[in-house]
Amino acid sequence: MAPGPFKFRKLGFLVEVTPFRATSLEQLLTSITVVPESSIFYHLHQRFFRDPHRLPEYPNDLADWAHAILGNAVIAERLANLNLFRSVDVNVVRREISVILAEHLMEHGDGRSVPPEDAFIFCQPRLVGFGSGYQAATPEEFLQILAQVDSDVVGYHLFIPKASPGRVANDFAAWFRYLGYESLAQQLDAFDPYVNSLEDNRVYLIETITAGINRT
Repeated sequence: MAPGPFKFRKLGFLVEVTPFRATSLEQLLTSITVVPESSIFYHLHQRFFRDPHRLPEYPNDLADWAHAILGNAVIAERLANLNLFRSVDVNVVRREISVILAEHLMEHGDGRSVPPEDAFIFCQPRLVGFGSGYQAATPEEFLQILAQVDSDVVGYHLFIPKASPGRVANDFAAWFRYLGYESLAQQLDAFDPYVNSLEDNRVYLIETITAGINRT
């Protein structure tokens, strides 16, 4: 993000079904190694946007399917606790998922297979970013707008950097660093958005940024 006003953007998902499906852990492992990066990104993030007020017990589609359909609590728990925050890009997460599944298959075998109607269907989104109509030139304006924009705006700036290989920081941290709020930027860099809902993340951001700009 270049220096200048912070332009609040929104995220739209135009979702297509891919040919990749899985009715067992072995098929899930095979598919996870070949599906597009955007498909993995979608299945790891879409639940945050679908219910911005609540973080479900299994916050990604893979973990939820392993629990609800396969009845495999061990794999569901491991997939629910993927290290998304520190992973620099989607392919790092792809490898982590592959290792989890491969280790389990080596130790326990393939286990349950489900009928085709219960298959995990990999979807591929067309991630569309577009302007929200809001922009902020000062930290005070930023806070006023952050309190009122749709929750998917918050999600866009927290999660879309993960779709760009090599990026870890969220857009909020980057902008406040450009403004010279280094201590605040470091706090925002260290903030893990995957442990809360989007609305809880909004509250945390407002409180943290308010305290950060008042310290200067």
